[in-house]
Amino acid sequence: MQPTDPLAAFLEAFTVWLESGGLRILQIIGLIIGWAILIVAYGVIRRYLKRRARKAGVPPDAINGLNLAVGFGLLYIGIILFVVALPDIFSYITAILGASSLIIGAAIGLSIGQAVKNFVSGLYVIFSRPFHVEDYVRIGNIEGVVKEISMNYTKLLQPDGSDKLVPNNAVLDLDVTNFMYEKQKLESLLEQVEQTEKSRIKTLRKAIKYEKVVRYVFSMAFHTTQDLQKLRASFNRVCDRWEKKLEFRPQYEITEVDQFSFTYNFVLYSDKARKILEYKPAFMDDILNAIYLRENK
Repeated sequence: MQPTDPLAAFLEAFTVWLESGGLRILQIIGLIIGWAILIVAYGVIRRYLKRRARKAGVPPDAINGLNLAVGFGLLYIGIILFVVALPDIFSYITAILGASSLIIGAAIGLSIGQAVKNFVSGLYVIFSRPFHVEDYVRIGNIEGVVKEISMNYTKLLQPDGSDKLVPNNAVLDLDVTNFMYEKQKLESLLEQVEQTEKSRIKTLRKAIKYEKVVRYVFSMAFHTTQDLQKLRASFNRVCDRWEKKLEFRPQYEITEVDQFSFTYNFVLYSDKARKILEYKPAFMDDILNAIYLRENK
């Protein structure tokens, strides 16, 4: 007896259609839709990563490597969709992959473990953005101007003009100091300066006119036999001279006193990181000449 209810009739016909091969058609349609979503997602993610990587100053080869990694990841998801949608076709492939996964995983881990670690670290550098190209940074005990950020290494321009390749996993393991100060950070620093520190206020107000400047800090120690008044007079003369070269007056403050030495922090400001590489050695030499050659006169 045929059902008189239209809905019941439709459900019965639909059930017959599924049993006669309709289920396979639905699986194929679902698979096509899933792959279409993955393709669209790849395009969106690719554009997003490209935009973020360019802002971080990542070179084109690193961007291509990042896109390739995303492509492989989405391809892996697409294969899983095939296995889930058509398990009968891929049952043998799934069994083979499952049996060999431990061997393949161990081989890959031994051969490219370090490269993968650097790659993951490179992703961290790109997206956490602890520094950008042309920033002046210190990574551990290595410092210089960032020339390039790739997926595996960060290239630093050294004071002697040579390039130093720092593995990106070192960025995770070592202390990183970025000497670049953006306008907002400089304004916050200005608010913390006491009104009596007129020299620092003048320098900070001048620096705020720029969107981004280097605020480089380094230490120099002097023996306690030095006369403090004469020592500071020498610092002031040198800082006055260097204000014309750097456009900002260098600052100094005492940070530590022990039995044998006074330690001072010197602060150099510049609108370009490479000026610090060029001028820091000459500034230090000028300080030493002002103190020790003065005594020999």
